[in-house]
Amino acid sequence: MSWRYPAWVSLPIVVSGTWVDVPRVATEDRDLQLLAVRFVDAGHPEQKKGPRYRVWFRNNDDKKLRKDFNIMLLASNSRDAATDVPQAGVEIDNIEAGAIRTVDIRLPFEASTLARDAENRAVPFRFLHVLVDSHQDVDESFEENNGVVLARGDVLPVDPSSFSTDVTSGSPGSMINVAGEGFGPEPGEVIVHVNGLELQAEIYGWYDLGVHLKLPTLPVATETQAEIVVVRGDGAVSNPVQVLIVPAKSPVTPPPAPAK
Repeated sequence: MSWRYPAWVSLPIVVSGTWVDVPRVATEDRDLQLLAVRFVDAGHPEQKKGPRYRVWFRNNDDKKLRKDFNIMLLASNSRDAATDVPQAGVEIDNIEAGAIRTVDIRLPFEASTLARDAENRAVPFRFLHVLVDSHQDVDESFEENNGVVLARGDVLPVDPSSFSTDVTSGSPGSMINVAGEGFGPEPGEVIVHVNGLELQAEIYGWYDLGVHLKLPTLPVATETQAEIVVVRGDGAVSNPVQVLIVPAKSPVTPPPAPAK
C-alpha cells in the first residue's frame, strides 16, 4: 500500500455488508462500491492454505468499466494500513454498468498464525482489510466506499449451501459425505426427509466445506427418494440435496446340506 485509507463509509445494513436490495447511487462518473464480505472457509493447514473470503462489489457507473483494477485482502493485527502483512488479491478486467460481481480470495497460510493469544500460541489475524481498486487504477468520483477494515470475528459466514453427496444412493445406516460451503466450524444438525418423516442423521465429521454422516436406520422395502438438509450451528439452513435410499441387502442363506 502506498496511500493512506480515507474514512471508509459503513457497509450497508450489517457490519460486513450485504448485496441484497442495496440502492445504487446513480452517477455519470466512475464509482466502484464494496458491498459486502463473507467468510467461506478456514483453509487447509496440511496444504498450507489460509482462510477464504467472498467479496461483493458493484459498478455504480451507467457505463461499462473496461479498465483493469484489483481487489485485495490484507490480514493484520492492526486497523492501520500496512504493506508487510499477509495479503492476496485478484485482477478484474471489466464490469458492466450497474453490475454486482463476486470474487473469492484466499489469504496466505501465514494469516492463520499471525497473532498470539494469552498463552503465546499462534492464532489467526485480528483484522481483515478489504480494498476495491486497491492500486487506484480507476479514477473515481468517490473512493470512501471502496474499502473496510473489520475485526475478523465480525465477518459473517456465507449462507450454508449444499452442493452434492459423494454417492447417489445408499442403504439405511450407510456413511455418506455432503459437500458444500458455509457449514461453519462447529457441528449443527443434519436432517433427512424421507416418506414424510424428519429424521436426524448421526454426524461423524463436520467442517466448513462438508459433513460426514450416517444415514438413519429405517426399514424401506423399495428404493425411496430422500432429501438431506444441513442445519448450521446458528440455525441457518442449507438447500436440500437428494439421495436415493435403497433397501439393505438381506444376507444370503446357504442351502441346507444334503442328507447323508
